[in-house]
Amino acid sequence: MKTVFAFDIGGTAVKFGLVTEGGRLLQQGEVPFERDLPFIALCERLARLYEDVMAGTRADALAVAMPGFASPDSGIVVDGGGNVPALRDGSIAQALEQRLGLPVWFGNDGVAAALGEIRYGAGRALNRFVLITIGTGVGGAVVLDGRPVIGPDGHPPELGAIVVGLDAAGRPLSLEARSSAPAMLQAHADRVGTSAVSVRTLFELADACDAAADATIDAACHGIAHAAGALTNALMLDAIVLGGGVSGAGEALARRIRVLLPTYVWPALAAKVDIRIAELGNTAGLLGVASLAFEGLSASAYDRSVRQAIKS
Repeated sequence: MKTVFAFDIGGTAVKFGLVTEGGRLLQQGEVPFERDLPFIALCERLARLYEDVMAGTRADALAVAMPGFASPDSGIVVDGGGNVPALRDGSIAQALEQRLGLPVWFGNDGVAAALGEIRYGAGRALNRFVLITIGTGVGGAVVLDGRPVIGPDGHPPELGAIVVGLDAAGRPLSLEARSSAPAMLQAHADRVGTSAVSVRTLFELADACDAAADATIDAACHGIAHAAGALTNALMLDAIVLGGGVSGAGEALARRIRVLLPTYVWPALAAKVDIRIAELGNTAGLLGVASLAFEGLSASAYDRSVRQAIKS
């Protein structure tokens, strides 16, 4: 049985797991992401995680999902990835390959999460949907005819950059600046003077009828509904799938988006689009990027050109 050891690097945590060809996680876990950790130290930390989990055994390959756009040629993040700055200082794929002696596949975290949901989760029965991942940043993927839409060089869509309003100074306000977890916590702090510990706490406060928490979540959900509505109008989607850490709020989040979405969507389209929570939670990116590695391993010849999300 072939296995792939996958990493999903985010601005708050690094998730990891050992994945089988059928999409089963044999082992999994996560550790905090240390934003100030330099590139070499980050690579060593990941290599040691692999060695500790595998305990002397060996996977067939590694796979890495990460924010932003990594050059297909170098594996260095060349666009985006501001929440994980160390990835701009070197190729984590090449470093891990040299350190551990295993082939490494890599891809954008939003596209990887979409692949996971297409193959094993909420996207299995959907033909046209958008996955919006809401966490430390906002990302995701557009899926048409069952395949993620990416640029000819593998560049992922920049859903977090969709403009959903204006800030207090009248400047364009992006979805990430309005609806990411840090944006929500900062907006709440601006309202009450002290920030909630987490977005989960915000939802708990709102559930207990806290007006400031409720208003904060409502503003963020308007941003998500605004972006989701624009995408639905343009692409005639079957569904909006909500992923990332904030989606841990579950129906408390989805219910708000369902109520707000018709404000931003043509009525005939609003009646057809579904709002659902990603089924795989924090494992979507791991399973999706691991599936890329399995595709590469099954290829007749080992070729670095197939070790990117551009072949998804």
